[in-house]
Amino acid sequence: MILENFWYQLISIFIIGLIMGSFYNVVIIRTLSGESIIYPESKCPNCDTKLKWWEKIPVLSFILLKGKCSYCNKPIDIIYPTVEILTAIIYVIMYIKFGLCLKYLLAIICLSIFLILAGMDIKEKKISSKLVYFSIIASVLFNYNNLLDSILGMLLGGVLISLVRKILSYFSRKEVVGEGDIYAIISLSALCGLRNLGYVFLSILIFQLLLSIPNVIKKIFKKKEYLFGFLLIWFILSYLLAFLVKNYFIYPSLFCYFLIFLNLILSILILCKYLYQEMKNNQNLTIIAFLPSIFLSALTFLFFI
Repeated sequence: MILENFWYQLISIFIIGLIMGSFYNVVIIRTLSGESIIYPESKCPNCDTKLKWWEKIPVLSFILLKGKCSYCNKPIDIIYPTVEILTAIIYVIMYIKFGLCLKYLLAIICLSIFLILAGMDIKEKKISSKLVYFSIIASVLFNYNNLLDSILGMLLGGVLISLVRKILSYFSRKEVVGEGDIYAIISLSALCGLRNLGYVFLSILIFQLLLSIPNVIKKIFKKKEYLFGFLLIWFILSYLLAFLVKNYFIYPSLFCYFLIFLNLILSILILCKYLYQEMKNNQNLTIIAFLPSIFLSALTFLFFI
């Protein structure tokens, strides 16, 4: 009976997450367009036709409509079902982690805001300053039992990312990290606290590199830089090797650990150099959106703390 009740709770929370994810999509689209999130009713962003109730069911409508608007037949942005599914996963994972308590509420508020900001960043490389400020407040409140650590982490994180921004801007001759990204990192620093500040910057770097891989691969084939392609494959294999050692599928040794460490460091440096060259030559401020990495860092941190 207890197990059945637990699964009933998980299913209920998952459905609530899907519904909230649908609302988050409205927040993303209408905040970017400057419209009210309450009025008017939901409509197709391409032909402005009002949607019927069965066309607004989270995920299911996307599947039934085969990813296309039933009126103008234009593709529905994949970000809609993605945000809905991610929100549902967030709600379930945080429930399993914290249960129904204040920590759970603050955790999903933080992650929800980061997810909304990530969606905005992906679509138009713009984010809402108001939402960022709310995320900072929620992140500090999450550490209500250790406010000093959260505030010190926020302050030092802000100083460090500002220095990184100035250094990158100096060498690339353009703004690489936007002001909104800085405040988002400050929010993440407040969430993780001073003790985990190293994790903040390392995790963002790793996730940004991983999310850059598809774009880098495309450029590799376009420019026929096969040597770099080989190094990129080696970078991926290094992570696979680290995973195998971590889970004891292969026998760990000092040499093995040294090899993994050396491979990762060299691969990261090479990938960073390539991405830096792309940012320097590219007219855009960033190659890919920055907020998804911050969202993944926050999700990983809250899951493993």
